[in-house]
Amino acid sequence: MSEKTKHIAVLGLLMALLIAATAVTKFAIPKPSIYFNLGEAVIYLVALLYGGKTGGILGGVGSALADLISGYPIWAPFTFVIKGLEGFIVGSVNRKKDAILAITLGAPVMLIGYSISAGLIYGIGAIPLEFAGDLIQVTLGAIIAVMVYKRLKNTVRR
Repeated sequence: MSEKTKHIAVLGLLMALLIAATAVTKFAIPKPSIYFNLGEAVIYLVALLYGGKTGGILGGVGSALADLISGYPIWAPFTFVIKGLEGFIVGSVNRKKDAILAITLGAPVMLIGYSISAGLIYGIGAIPLEFAGDLIQVTLGAIIAVMVYKRLKNTVRR
């Protein structure tokens, strides 16, 4: 099996992991219809390991698919752009091998993007709740991703 085929297979598995981590580990807040999940950790980890292009594609496509599967289709277009950009930034900045800086620069895209999106979808009153949930999500995602990245960074080829 060629290296390219192996790479595509691994990314397919990681996409499935992202969708599962987003759809299965969601913690919903019923009104407005907002949730946070552990998919952030997968986006960060993939972006850190494989770079901006892969992080962007996996983050945008995988997370938008998770929204569709989970019954949040209104969020899918926002998610595609926000998570795609976030994954791209984290993976691109990490070329210098500074995972914490990369996540620190990528996370605001998610925090600001979803806060604005919640305001557009549900009204200005949803913004603080969205921001608070997203802050928990990026923090937990960063902790998990950095811990796993430190163990895997020397074994994964970009």
